[in-house]
Amino acid sequence: MKNYLLIFLLISGSVFSQNISKLKKQALRDAKIVSEASVQKDVNTLLEHTHPKISKKVGDDQLRKELEDTFRTMSAQKIKIISSEVDEVVDIRKEKKEYRCLVKNTILMDYNGRNVKFKSSLFGFYNKKKEKWYFVDANKLLDDEDTKKVFRNFNTDIEIPQDEQIADF
Repeated sequence: MKNYLLIFLLISGSVFSQNISKLKKQALRDAKIVSEASVQKDVNTLLEHTHPKISKKVGDDQLRKELEDTFRTMSAQKIKIISSEVDEVVDIRKEKKEYRCLVKNTILMDYNGRNVKFKSSLFGFYNKKKEKWYFVDANKLLDDEDTKKVFRNFNTDIEIPQDEQIADF
């Protein structure tokens, strides 16, 4: 009996670590897709990876309009995302019956001729049925009132670092 219990624990531990490894690869893949979509101003791809709670609250048409308006405003103000590189998937945990992760990234932007580098992070929520991660700017979960209204009572054991401006380059 003890041998069966030991074997069960070893197998379940192995399956869990394989699952986390697969989720990490998927999170990295999807975060790179979102980062590239931000650089390319690909509204459709950004909408595909927008958390359903946000889509439901704002509405798909309104969300599309807001993204398009944001990109138009950036262009008018000569603000451009030069690159958005995914650095790493820092943490993946199962919380509140779902997998969540934190992905760190580095964003290079041109503000009307002034180049700035930011360290930022995305907070991911995994949709098991679609095998897809949805991302939210991690700091908005903590600091943005509209985002906090959508994710009421949000809490996590994943440490969310503050965004930081590294330097002009």
